[in-house]
Amino acid sequence: MYFPDARAPYTPFLGLPVKGAAEYGIRQRPVEELRPQFEAVLHDPTVIEFGWQQYTPYDPGSFGIRYVWVRTVEEPPGATARDLWLMDGCPSLGDTYGPNCEYYRGPDRGRFERVMALHHVLETGGFDDVLRHAFGDPTAVTVRREGISVAPCDHD
Repeated sequence: MYFPDARAPYTPFLGLPVKGAAEYGIRQRPVEELRPQFEAVLHDPTVIEFGWQQYTPYDPGSFGIRYVWVRTVEEPPGATARDLWLMDGCPSLGDTYGPNCEYYRGPDRGRFERVMALHHVLETGGFDDVLRHAFGDPTAVTVRREGISVAPCDHD
């Protein structure tokens, strides 16, 4: 599975390198680059909804996407977003194991890889600027085929 490196060096200002703290920043990407991973999960017939929280915890420069979750048709009806956090392992997606996570156990490796690719691009920070602009800070975002819901979230 290939994940583009959002932390790759970049020249952020009119094609000129910036010396100092900015050179260690995360290259921000246009929202259109998120479309393939986003739509792969959105149009999966077994995915009912997915979402995340986005906020700046305590340091103003540390805005990020956290707690990505996915609800599939196999999830128990009472499962909360917390029950479905991908960092804890969404039960219906399966998981990987082995020395380099090369083995998969679960119902659909392709679905697992599509969801994990979206999880990766959201949490690596390359889309932080466009997501903060689109949905605000601090917010909980829920995505369904019929639309996106945004609500304030408490991240403490």
